[in-house]
Amino acid sequence: MLTKEETARRLALPNGPENLMQDAAQAFDPAWALFLEGNAGACAFLCRCAKGKAYRQAIEARLGPGREALHAALTAPAPKLRKNAARLCGILGREKDAPALIAALSQEGQRFVRPSQILALGSLGGENAQAFLGGYQVEPPRQPGEEAHAKAEAQALETARRALLRPEKHSFTSLPFPVEVELRCPQGMGQVLAQELRALGYTPAAVHRASLRLHTADLRGLYRARRFFQLLLPLSAGIPLEAGALARRAAGALERILPTCHAGAGPFGYRIELKGQALDRGPLARAIASKLDGPLLLNAPGDYEVELRIEAREKGRANLYARLMTLQDDRFAYRLSSLPASMHPATAAAVLGFAGKYLTPNARVLDPCCGSGTFLIERHFLSPCAALTGVDISQQAVAIARANGAAAQCPARFIAKDCLSFAAQTPYDEVIANLPFGNRVGSHKDNLALYAGILDRLPQWLRPGGIAILYTMEYTLLKSLLRERPGLALQAQARTEAGGLLPTIFILQALRGQR
Repeated sequence: MLTKEETARRLALPNGPENLMQDAAQAFDPAWALFLEGNAGACAFLCRCAKGKAYRQAIEARLGPGREALHAALTAPAPKLRKNAARLCGILGREKDAPALIAALSQEGQRFVRPSQILALGSLGGENAQAFLGGYQVEPPRQPGEEAHAKAEAQALETARRALLRPEKHSFTSLPFPVEVELRCPQGMGQVLAQELRALGYTPAAVHRASLRLHTADLRGLYRARRFFQLLLPLSAGIPLEAGALARRAAGALERILPTCHAGAGPFGYRIELKGQALDRGPLARAIASKLDGPLLLNAPGDYEVELRIEAREKGRANLYARLMTLQDDRFAYRLSSLPASMHPATAAAVLGFAGKYLTPNARVLDPCCGSGTFLIERHFLSPCAALTGVDISQQAVAIARANGAAAQCPARFIAKDCLSFAAQTPYDEVIANLPFGNRVGSHKDNLALYAGILDRLPQWLRPGGIAILYTMEYTLLKSLLRERPGLALQAQARTEAGGLLPTIFILQALRGQR
């Protein structure tokens, strides 16, 4: 069996085994190969990937209709692989996996594996899972050291049975009183988000680099803003990181909020999200759930309406938030599909907001590395444009961009072509590009020629005085190339964050007389 370090080496993870998701795009294919070889660490990596929609779709596509690889892993010789395969089943949430899970659980000899299998059945739901778990009995400990595993199995069974109850769905109505709201945005873009909210009539109370807070009863209206990832309700701060204290604070706050802004009575399905280093997440989450469940709240991690987020801080304290899944966020519904290294739409909107004063009314806009079309589509939503053109060397990327553009009712034209051979028939006012980072897509060696070629073509693509907005991890490379090109003037730059990386926004201007 490969060690964690050996698995990371096989996956070619430059950031090490503790930072798998920083390198998810380049590690996904090797991880899948290792999973097929029976590697438990690779399966754990796929579990983390599967929490994202794009990766979940990729895993489903590779499993195929028969799902033989996943079902084989459920009964593999390695107990950790069986455990992680059960977790993956639960995350994917396909009811058709229930018979294979039931068969695996029925013959499972390792007690530490069973809780994951039981919880996965609770997440899948359906008549098979309900009937099996309804009659399931936890065996008493047979030898010293089994007490903890038996307790974990019993807790998992209780959680899964509650999840199978499938509480009645609730509809968000409106809040009768203002509440404090925290909006999370890309790092360094707090002021850019605040500017957007002020234009919409809101008054931010506190603005930070990656978030802001305000008081409002108009939660739905906040989704007119596009420059933030998530809307959270802060419930309490500085709570002892202990199950009883966290459950009491959460219950008190949610009892005040949930019934007032939803149609229908409880219980509300919820899940617990624990964030922080060195947390024993499973036992702590189960302990909190055992104290929270009641007439108002029901632990239902596979079908939840409220995410209870607990973010660990220093000195054994934590901050507590609620995320209402009943409050629909349809801002980016156009994104029917994406590529693993695609730009998040909120990041694209924030980058364009940062560059706002340099943008042109009714602009002609080119994206020479358009990928799934996100940057260009968000430019369309920002203000009317005379022309929107996306170019990408990948036929797959262009197909995805066209589908996303149609869903967004965006008039952009997408062309499958190497951007270095693309010539502008009429100069553009703006060039916007999420350039390949060199670690998730392409390599630093590839970027040497690509970046130089793009900078050399900017004076041909842009009208004199036109603007280029470039988003990249290759800070040093781009700065050195700019020094060799006096016809491109750096107007502004800012560092932000994406998936653990720290890309930079560059705003360049094509100087007059330099075409």
